[in-house]
Amino acid sequence: MKAPSVGIVGVGLIGGSIALAALRAGYRVCLYDGLASEKLTLTKFRAATIAGDLEELALQSGLIILATPIAALATVGPALGELVRPGHVVSDVASVKQPVAEALAKALRNRCDYVPAHPMAGSEKSGAEAARHDLFAGAVTLICPELSGDPASVQLVKVFWENLGTRVVLASVAVHDQMVAAMSHLPHLLAALLVRHVAETNRVALELCGPGFRDATRIASGAPELWADILLSNADALKQHLLAFKDLLDEAVTLLSERDAKKLQALLDDAKENRDRLSP
Repeated sequence: MKAPSVGIVGVGLIGGSIALAALRAGYRVCLYDGLASEKLTLTKFRAATIAGDLEELALQSGLIILATPIAALATVGPALGELVRPGHVVSDVASVKQPVAEALAKALRNRCDYVPAHPMAGSEKSGAEAARHDLFAGAVTLICPELSGDPASVQLVKVFWENLGTRVVLASVAVHDQMVAAMSHLPHLLAALLVRHVAETNRVALELCGPGFRDATRIASGAPELWADILLSNADALKQHLLAFKDLLDEAVTLLSERDAKKLQALLDDAKENRDRLSP
């Protein structure tokens, strides 16, 4: 099953990249962004239809993807709920699902089907200018099927993301939030803390750093207001992982204090083995 048309609400890095990838995959694409409508005039979006409001987007779209910041969904969801009809399928790409899914499921209940999704791709850059058609190539997309009342809707969203070049994995909302806390939210917070630590303890070292430090902290350049919203939205799961990570820091301090080369190398060997398993 292939959606005849896709409407995207929110055209920043992710929404814009979805639009460009969908156009390349042969979808008809309609865009709406109430906060940055001037960005939609960028040449890269010329093949898409630009909607003047949510109502126009809903009229022209079969699959509607919400790609706004998490905080904006509290307004967009209820507004869209007044416009959709049973034939619509609504999805979102929020990086935290529990609060988002609860709010959107309530807003869309008995109006249309809802299938949360989350492509595991991004950049430290932000905005429509940074959007690119290959952002999702080879990435994984997590889809949460539990809120959908129709398996065909899940299949439609699944096929959409496969057509954009991603590998789809199904996961519950709760499992999703636990996984992204570990593989996305914790690394971002640690990168930010690492930059702050070096800046506060040895500013000269920060100014002379090489590619290792730059690679390890690249994601700390992400939009602070966006990431503060994400981290707070998944605070409980993130806190669990942060406390577990603190235990590893304590272990590392002990190994260094005891000059335990054997256990330190074992730690590094284990880390290398697991890191080398990751896809390039």
